[in-house]
Amino acid sequence: MIQSLKTIKNRIRSIENTRKVTAAMELISVAKLNRIEKSLLNFRPYVAALEGMLHRLLSSSPQARHVFLGEKETVSERVCLGVITSDSGLCGVYNNNIIRLAEEFVRRQDKDKITLVCIGRKGFNYFRRQGLKVENAYLGVNGRYSDKLCLEINDKFKDMFISGAVPRIYIAYTHFRTALSYEPRVEKFLGLEPLAADNRDYLSEPGMDIILDELIPKYLYLKLKLIILESFTAEHSARIVAMKSATDNARDLLEKLTLLRNKTRQANITQEIMEIISSSEALRG
Repeated sequence: MIQSLKTIKNRIRSIENTRKVTAAMELISVAKLNRIEKSLLNFRPYVAALEGMLHRLLSSSPQARHVFLGEKETVSERVCLGVITSDSGLCGVYNNNIIRLAEEFVRRQDKDKITLVCIGRKGFNYFRRQGLKVENAYLGVNGRYSDKLCLEINDKFKDMFISGAVPRIYIAYTHFRTALSYEPRVEKFLGLEPLAADNRDYLSEPGMDIILDELIPKYLYLKLKLIILESFTAEHSARIVAMKSATDNARDLLEKLTLLRNKTRQANITQEIMEIISSSEALRG
């Protein structure tokens, strides 16, 4: 079916407007990625060093005890899963990948024994439709990290664990590798496993219990901050790729439609010329 010239022009105008929107969203995501990626890359070594120090201390003192070490002794068999997704779409398979991984975890643990804490509207809406228990939801974040948000989520996880509501807490998030590579993961956050004994001895002052009381809560907060930064960085990266692909597709479609418009216009002109010639020949008799 041959499209009219007006229809083609309307399609060109619509796609051009869409291309402008996707190009603008790509630029916005690039700016956000540059800012948050720098924070992430600077923060990773600090958390890794802190984690290494904590592991060395615990491995040298296998008898060490702390409220956050080991699974909480409780009659509850529920497991908490924190799920970090985006609040909006247009970021490719970013949300699909993490939701699929979280679903696999839920199936392994038993759906009726899972308590969810959702960060991001996409995950919240999906799991609420599935009928899972959502203990808390943090919506409207839009990929913007804040210490207030991190502290609020961290306190919620610790309260759930200390109260005995859940003996184990996991977090499903997206680990950022490069601008084109990211990996969905599920990691244990609370109910930390005891470490194997280490032959090295460490002299601790003012005492191992006091050190752990300071170190473990700090480590948990910084670990959660790193996880959130990883997820938000991956989200912006995924949105850049998706918007660039959409912009490129719109550009290719515009080229095809422009060519079709020119061909249609030329065909119309040729048709009008033929009609004029035919009319002239008919009048000439």
